Amino acid sequence: MNKPIKAKNLPLFSIIDLDQLRRENHLEDAVLSDFSMGWDQKIYLLFKQTAESQDKITAKTPADYTVAELKMDWAGGEILDMAVFPLGRLKFQLHYLRAIGENFLLFRARCAYRENGPEQNAWTVSRNGAVLSRFCLGDGIQNCAVKADGTIITSYFDEGVFGNYGWADPRSAHGYVPPVGECGLIAWTPEGIPLWKNEKYSIYDCYAISLDEEENLWFYYYDEFRLVRTNFKEDAVFELPIEGSGAFSVAPSGNAFLFQGGYQQRDKFYFLTAHGDRLGQKQEAIPTCDGNKVAVERCSLLRSRMLFLGKNGVLYGGIWGSDGL
Repeated sequence: MNKPIKAKNLPLFSIIDLDQLRRENHLEDAVLSDFSMGWDQKIYLLFKQTAESQDKITAKTPADYTVAELKMDWAGGEILDMAVFPLGRLKFQLHYLRAIGENFLLFRARCAYRENGPEQNAWTVSRNGAVLSRFCLGDGIQNCAVKADGTIITSYFDEGVFGNYGWADPRSAHGYVPPVGECGLIAWTPEGIPLWKNEKYSIYDCYAISLDEEENLWFYYYDEFRLVRTNFKEDAVFELPIEGSGAFSVAPSGNAFLFQGGYQQRDKFYFLTAHGDRLGQKQEAIPTCDGNKVAVERCSLLRSRMLFLGKNGVLYGGIWGSDGL
């Protein structure tokens, strides 16, 4: 029986106080809808202002959107530059943001199939708010990553795999329509045309995805709780001692990982190291900044970069070095 490994600090640095950012940009009543690191290693924050109540299914209530872009010195833990882009009012509720080329991909996790076809739940928007394109990425999007060449990767939770909101319903007026995300994982062109679909793994719910420094895709799925690395031609499969994790980052070596805790442990994080085809015993990671423990509300993990929204409203960052943390 393995002895428990002593917990280890996860050193973070303070990036920005979101209340201060709101005050300085007249966004006091805006909600932080999403935050992520882009293909260019910049940080992107999506703020949304909605005056009216919304229909949870159609989500057609207009909202005003603003994007903050932070250019980072990740090694030094400092903001080099910040730009704010008011996108104006869009006649749809879009909750998530990814940088795609020099534009923004805004999308919504839910997508209904109606009598006239599926909703277009993904919009490409320029930095001045012009809508460049709209397309359907399917219902039940769990996560999304965009590569440097604009390839969009979407993973799906169980309703996106098995159907809801008019998908996979033989009783509907439009008949049975298979869910877009029934394979659990799809790569798309920047225009929303499928490039690759998972055909090897029985994904009932793709819990988490990430990329490494070479932009290989890593994904972790239910119900086998396995971790897979793929370049869309060859795969490597790993067993690991965590069930239900929702996010992870990959060290530059490709052999060390930070995983969010599994079921009922969303506020915990663990270091794991690969040994052959298995990730070894987990070691609890304690998020700290300047010697103080950080209470994490939400996280966004991609490649070797880590973003944590503290319960105090401060956005924190962390980074794997070439020799670990």
